Amino acid sequence: MVSKHKENESILIQAFRRLLKEQCYGSQGQLAKALSAQGFENMSQAKISRLLSKLGAVKIRNASNQMIYIVPDELAVPKSKQSIESVVLSVKNNGMQIILKTGIGGAPLISRMLDSMGESAGILGTLAGDDTIFIAPIKASRIDEITETIQNLLGVKGGN
Repeated sequence: MVSKHKENESILIQAFRRLLKEQCYGSQGQLAKALSAQGFENMSQAKISRLLSKLGAVKIRNASNQMIYIVPDELAVPKSKQSIESVVLSVKNNGMQIILKTGIGGAPLISRMLDSMGESAGILGTLAGDDTIFIAPIKASRIDEITETIQNLLGVKGGN
C-alpha cells in the first residue's frame, strides 16, 4: 500500500510539472503562489527549490525575452536500472577520437553522463547513436590518457 505522504508528493509533483508546462513562471515566489492557489499548503522557497531540482527544471529566456522555468524533456535527467558496467561494452580510440560501444539503447544515457563531465575528464564533446558514442577528446595528443580515464570512470576495460 502506498503511504499517504508518497501519494501526496506524487500529486504535488504532477501539479508542479503541469504548472511549468502550461504557464510561464519567472520566480519561485510565483510558483509557490500558484501551488497555494491549487490547495497545496506551506509552499516555501526551499520546497519550490527542491521540486525544481527534482524535476530537472532550468531557467531559460523565452520568445518574449522573459526568464522562465521549464522542464524540457530533452534535458530531463536520464535514469537506468542497469549498472554502467553492464551497459558499456567497450571503450577504444583510433588516435583521433574515442569510440564507446554500448548495449542497444545505452548510448544516449552514457553520452549525457560523459558530456556532463566535460573538460575535467578530457572530453570536448560527444555524439551518440543508439549503441555507439563518438567522443572528441580535448587534445588528440592525450587520447590514450583520456581513453583510460573514461574506462576507469565507467569501470570497463578497453573492449572486445
